[in-house]
Amino acid sequence: MGAVKAMFSFFTMMRLDIDEEDMAAMDRSFHLVPLVGLFYGVLAFVSLSALELLFDPFVAAAIALFLVSLMNRFLHLDGTMDTGDGLVVSGGREDHLRALKDSRIGAGGVAFAVFVILLAVASWSALAAAGLAALVLLGEVFSRNATVAAAAFGAPGPGMAGESVRMTGVRSLAWSTALSALLSAPFLAALSLYGGWSLASALAVLALMAAVSAATGWAMARVAEGNFGMVNGDVLGATNEISRSVLALASLAVMTWMFL
Repeated sequence: MGAVKAMFSFFTMMRLDIDEEDMAAMDRSFHLVPLVGLFYGVLAFVSLSALELLFDPFVAAAIALFLVSLMNRFLHLDGTMDTGDGLVVSGGREDHLRALKDSRIGAGGVAFAVFVILLAVASWSALAAAGLAALVLLGEVFSRNATVAAAAFGAPGPGMAGESVRMTGVRSLAWSTALSALLSAPFLAALSLYGGWSLASALAVLALMAAVSAATGWAMARVAEGNFGMVNGDVLGATNEISRSVLALASLAVMTWMFL
């Protein structure tokens, strides 16, 4: 319970009474972070579905994404901007690291964040327009699985996330993927029973999200190690933001193909 409490305190605006032991438990049990994804998934799905009754899908998606990011205190978006700055700067690894750790935001970070936000809004609005808003919920769960994958395949660096990365391995990713599937199963079952989905469609989406989230996390770890020599908290935050859109677009493409 200490690990989960620490995760909700760190990754949301909730003010919970945590101590160093809880934070250490979070580092040891980073594979539980899809539970936080479920919280954000419900928030995203309910917000998007309600707002879609009042606004155009693109506007509804923009507001829903803002609410999710606000609840996160824009923590992952901050990591996305830092990572963007670090990736686009010229020079060797030391130059990339210096830009990553610089508290000032450059043009690369701003452009990177703007692109990620626009892609997320566009992909969420496409899902809503296609009647697949429920996939936003699953995407939030599996985007956290992508961060576990990035930690599992990456080398740890200094900072708060260093211990989480150090203590997260392939076995942690297996547990995280299993937990993500378990959390997603009731919603997929509801879609099969009441949403007209076939069992094959539900299982295909589940398998797709598991594979895509792991692949995205692996790719982010490789890019981060190539440029920074490590995976830190900023990279994990960027992984979460990028995988959100990758998962949405991949699931939309597969569902469109399956229903053609």
